[in-house]
Amino acid sequence: MVELWFAASHGRVYLSHEGEDTDWMRNIRRKSEVSFEIGGTTFTGRARILMSESETAWEGKIALYEKYYGKASKETVEDWFSLSKLILIDPLPAT
Repeated sequence: MVELWFAASHGRVYLSHEGEDTDWMRNIRRKSEVSFEIGGTTFTGRARILMSESETAWEGKIALYEKYYGKASKETVEDWFSLSKLILIDPLPAT
């Protein structure tokens, strides 16, 4: 079992996973199209693992941290993600 934290922000879905790469992370690197379910609704999207220093990663860190804990300093947020990997999913339009 893999524990994932998720948050939606600005039409994107961010995932956070602490620990080693998993099979599903390796699969994302091979094929970025994914399907996922939130609240009983299934979506499709393109996923990618973010570099922790990117602007997009910072947006994801803020969305995730604030969802679960509220506002905090940059240092607190960065410390919380020091062992985590971030994944961005850009949903694809419904067909």
